[in-house]
Amino acid sequence: MHVREADPEDAEAVAAVARESWHAAYGGFLSADAIDATVDEWYDPAGLRRDIAGDGAFLVAEADASGATDAGGAGTDGGDDDAGDADEGTDADTDDRLLGFAHAGYSAGAGNVVLRRIYVRPDAWGEGVGTALVRATARRFLADHDRLSAVVLADNEVGRSFYDSLGFETVGRQTTSLGGEEREERIVAADLADLADAGGGAG
Repeated sequence: MHVREADPEDAEAVAAVARESWHAAYGGFLSADAIDATVDEWYDPAGLRRDIAGDGAFLVAEADASGATDAGGAGTDGGDDDAGDADEGTDADTDDRLLGFAHAGYSAGAGNVVLRRIYVRPDAWGEGVGTALVRATARRFLADHDRLSAVVLADNEVGRSFYDSLGFETVGRQTTSLGGEEREERIVAADLADLADAGGGAG
């Protein structure tokens, strides 16, 4: 498994990962229709392509050509370890190998770097993919910033456990409207220096 910069051509695969992850993580408290409608709106491929080409960092994690997802030591530098593995694959092969993604950028309002979204395919949960993405993201911003924050639904036990495992602390709470209902969100934050050195095994 390796982490690299996203390419605009990854947009459809990113949207597919988001849909799988949303159904797995939120299916217990959101309807399938509400999830699909939200993903259709928030992960429109055209919008994703703009986000990928925009400021900040948009990273993806891929399985190696062999299909391996072992994350031991993967993502340590954001991904110059591609070694051309994708050259022999088809577009479908590439979509199958995309395991997760992370999108982050500095927010003047928050006063720190914000992890805007991070999702991993459910069949790769627990294999270190999310940790590799967070670690690579932290390394991108470490030279100029100190903190990384994120927002996670209070009902999302998988997401909360992931952030807890990386040492994020709850620093605030807010509400959002999702699926026609008000939902509590937790704002969590951690030091970029700690995250850049985060070990594998979580996420």
